[in-house]
Amino acid sequence: MILTMMNTHKAYKSLQQAGVDERQAEVLVEIFAEMQQEHSLTKADLSQAMEGVVKGQQALQTRVDRLEDRIDQFEKNVNERFEHVDKRFAQVDQRFDRVDKRFEKLEARFDHTDSRISGMNLDIVGMKKELQWLKRVMMAATCAIVLAASKYIFLT
Repeated sequence: MILTMMNTHKAYKSLQQAGVDERQAEVLVEIFAEMQQEHSLTKADLSQAMEGVVKGQQALQTRVDRLEDRIDQFEKNVNERFEHVDKRFAQVDQRFDRVDKRFEKLEARFDHTDSRISGMNLDIVGMKKELQWLKRVMMAATCAIVLAASKYIFLT
C-alpha cells in the first residue's frame, strides 16, 4: 500500500507540474489509484490461484497415471494376444510339417507306381511283339493248313 501511495503522490505532483488544476489532478490520481487497486493481485489472490494451479496439476497427474495404467493394460493384452497368435502359428506350422511328410510319402508311392507302370509298359511292348510274331506264325500255319487242305481236296 505504501508503494501505491508513493506512486499516487508522484503522479499528483507530475500532473500539477504539467499545469493540471489541483482538484483535477486529485481526481485523476484517485481514478488511477482505484484502477490500480482493482487490477492488483493480493497475496490471497495469488495463493488461491496457486491452489487452483496445484489442484489442476494434481488432477492432470491423476489422469496421466490412469492413462499410463490403461496403456500398460492395453500393452499387456496386446502381448497376450500376440503370444496366442504365435502359439496358433506354431500349431499351423506343425500341421504343415505333417502334411508335407504325407505328401512326401504320396510322392514316393507315385514314384514307385510310375516305375511299376514303366515296367508294365515294357512288358506290354514285349507282349505286343510276341503277339505279332504269334500272329505271323498263325498266319503261316493257317496258310500251310489251307494249302494242305486244298492239296488234299484237289488231289484226292
